[in-house]
Amino acid sequence: MYASIWKRFFAFLIDAAIFAVLFWAVAHAAGSGTAAITLVVVIWLYYALLESSPMQASLGKIIAGIKVVDHRGRRLTFWQATERILSKLVTNLTFYFGFFMAAFDRRKQTLHDRISHSAVVLKNTEFDPDDFIEEEETSLTMVTIVSILLALVFVSALLMTVSLPQYKHLANKAQAGLVATQVAQIQAVQAERVQAGADSAVWNGEFENCQKLTPRILKCSGFEVYLVPTGITAAVRSPAGDLLYTLFKADNQNRVVCTPVTPESRTFCKELL
Repeated sequence: MYASIWKRFFAFLIDAAIFAVLFWAVAHAAGSGTAAITLVVVIWLYYALLESSPMQASLGKIIAGIKVVDHRGRRLTFWQATERILSKLVTNLTFYFGFFMAAFDRRKQTLHDRISHSAVVLKNTEFDPDDFIEEEETSLTMVTIVSILLALVFVSALLMTVSLPQYKHLANKAQAGLVATQVAQIQAVQAERVQAGADSAVWNGEFENCQKLTPRILKCSGFEVYLVPTGITAAVRSPAGDLLYTLFKADNQNRVVCTPVTPESRTFCKELL
């Protein structure tokens, strides 16, 4: 009686093929922008007119042998069909979890079927209209709620997958800029002390937020600074202690040279400079 998810998917593929050909033809003739606007209007009229017609089905559904009915088994009006199209946006927002919930529903209803109080049935099947009771008109079923929750989990996982690497990159880049600034400040303080008569071969005095490990090595937060004959070098490490990259600033020069050690540090070393 109710159309299976596979019949509906087959019908969708046929309709999608029709839209793809139409989009290509319009885009070829008038550009992709015009094609996109045209396609939106065509999709609306295509489904609204055909599913509210005596056929009660799009071309894909006709070929698949299925049709659309309202919650009492009757033909949809044009505006009911329009509501059904708009409700498909909700299904799309759930990354099609709302579509696949039909596999677990007694009436094989998708999320947009429930929202628009409609169903897809086999074309020539006789059914009892009383079977379409009103229980979905006031609340969503557990299947609907689970579908939405699964979609939210999926979207969250997708956003984390996309955003975490970018966040890590930006954080590392910001850290590199901060270290470069600190290195320049340390070098400036050392230069002032050398000009005042201090030994240029060792670190002189104390440096803010840094601890002197040896006469030529400072331990700062997240990096060490080495005093070398031509300038100073900072070795930046991960929380686990692994070397990520080094920064070198020559005496009497503003330029800082970033040397990557890990693949991740190569990109922001280039951007830093």
